[in-house]
Amino acid sequence: MKIKITYVFLIFLILLAVISSILLVSSYRANKNVASMQEITNEYIAGQSSINEMREISDYLTEKCRDYIVTGKVDDAEAFFREIQVDKHREQALKSVEQYGKETEIYTSLEGALKASNELADVECYAMRLASESYGISPSDISDELAEVQLTRQDMALDKAAQLEKSRNMVFDEDYEAKKAEIWSGVYGSIDNLLKDTRDRQIGSYQTVQRLLKRDNVLLILLLLLTIAMVLTTARMVVIPLRNSSAFIRKNQSLPVRGSAEYMYLAESYNKMLASTQRHNEILSYEVTHDELTGLYNRKLFEEKRVELTGQDTAMIMVDVDYFKDVNDTYGHATGDEILKKVAGILLSSFRFEDYVCRIGGDEFAIIMVQMRPDLKNVILTKIESIRESLAIKDDLPKVTLSIGVAFSGDEDNADDSDGLYKKADAALYEAKERGRDGYAFYEDIDKQ
Repeated sequence: MKIKITYVFLIFLILLAVISSILLVSSYRANKNVASMQEITNEYIAGQSSINEMREISDYLTEKCRDYIVTGKVDDAEAFFREIQVDKHREQALKSVEQYGKETEIYTSLEGALKASNELADVECYAMRLASESYGISPSDISDELAEVQLTRQDMALDKAAQLEKSRNMVFDEDYEAKKAEIWSGVYGSIDNLLKDTRDRQIGSYQTVQRLLKRDNVLLILLLLLTIAMVLTTARMVVIPLRNSSAFIRKNQSLPVRGSAEYMYLAESYNKMLASTQRHNEILSYEVTHDELTGLYNRKLFEEKRVELTGQDTAMIMVDVDYFKDVNDTYGHATGDEILKKVAGILLSSFRFEDYVCRIGGDEFAIIMVQMRPDLKNVILTKIESIRESLAIKDDLPKVTLSIGVAFSGDEDNADDSDGLYKKADAALYEAKERGRDGYAFYEDIDKQ
């Protein structure tokens, strides 16, 4: 039986067309799923940003409330109520996650954070009302909502100094901080559930891509059998890259971007997704960068940041709790832990969001202030006085004092030396202790002596 080469060639062409058509469909589906994975990642980034806004606005309200109570500046109170009554960023943050469903833990956790934030806002309004009475400021000049707050008979009977002291205690006591922690817990819970939901959706899309890639391998093998040219081209552009990619995927490494255009697109999309996921996993790894007791940044992050910020305008502030060992020996470690948490809360509320407030040892704290130069020394002095005033407020804990040392970067000796700045701040701290503790020292001052 004779078979014409034309017929054989026609069969090959038909097989090639069929296989090519299937490959095109498979490639389209793979690209669509990869695009879906990127879209899921983008949704996660947007969702996380909205959720974080709940914590940021809560901290903003705390800052404005405390500033008003401490200084009596009406602008701070007006900013507080403008956020509560007009801007309503917290409510917008909750609305932004409705897309995931009101029954999901993403929504309910953030809803709990909003509830806690509103409860805290009620406490803040009452404290601000007390402060207004103390300062002699008419509440109606600030906000109708503040004017509607009714003080108890006992609080109305207090003298102005007592009213101001009580208002300050209300926004700095343990109950207040516990409610703040409840807000943070709700926010982080919502983020954790958002991450889980994102991971599940990405895994589904990724598994679909893997199935399509396996099918492509079979089809490519068939194409290899059709012609030598297809063998050489496909082996170089598709099969080898796909075969090698599995090893990189198992090791959680980026795929090499080489091979066919389709594979390069897939590798680039996968690499972007992998890099984005790793970055966000690092951000969400709270325990890795934070101190378990106080919630401040830990020594690890402190070491990273002081190296990373070398050469930039920064100030390093070293803080020690004076005679802390005696406190532990006298009152016990549980009381000592509460004092550390109190100091941590005061430090955290005293510095900017972009600054790095760290606990680097037992009773040792360090703050790296970014964009801070020696000519802004008064800014740090103001913060030190505020910290000491806050620490002096009476509560159920034993009274403690702080020794503080400050050094600035930017001089020729330590402009490019992270250890140099650290040593100078430590030297300033030592000087503060030598002066009798319960005080502060600037390295530039002792360097001139």
